[in-house]
Amino acid sequence: MSLTRRGIAHLLLVATLGVSLTSTSIGSSVAADDPPFFGDPAAFVSAIYERYEPGGEGMPLDSAETIRSLFEPRLAQRMIDDSAEAAAIGDAPKLDGDPFIDAQDWDIADIRIDVEASTPERAEGHVTFVNFGEAKRIDLQLVLLEDGWRIRDILFPNRSLRGLYSH
Repeated sequence: MSLTRRGIAHLLLVATLGVSLTSTSIGSSVAADDPPFFGDPAAFVSAIYERYEPGGEGMPLDSAETIRSLFEPRLAQRMIDDSAEAAAIGDAPKLDGDPFIDAQDWDIADIRIDVEASTPERAEGHVTFVNFGEAKRIDLQLVLLEDGWRIRDILFPNRSLRGLYSH
């Protein structure tokens, strides 16, 4: 098996999550205690995608703390457990790319975000953008919890993030 630079970085991420499920190496800009994200799902989604603007670092899911600040508890725990289990056997986790852009690499342009609240506690985010010249659409199902807005699922054209962990 030949590993790319990104593949090696991904394996290091898996090992980091498997060994230490807490980290302070990154201060997520969408932390649960940030006031705008409690009442405004559009601000929550926008804060994620701002990190994909030119020169941005994306949204690294490199710590349990970051994962928990973005995803609802059951999905977050599945993601954390899968990474730990994969690291324990020296394998890659089920999530092998960036779920916010449905790719491993990016050169993002023309990000457009539309968020619709279906109830006071649920909303859907529709994000469109161009990545390396290819039009993409990502849909986020959001839920308002005591700690603020969290992602319940991310829907890609033919699959979902939650579905990835149900098999």
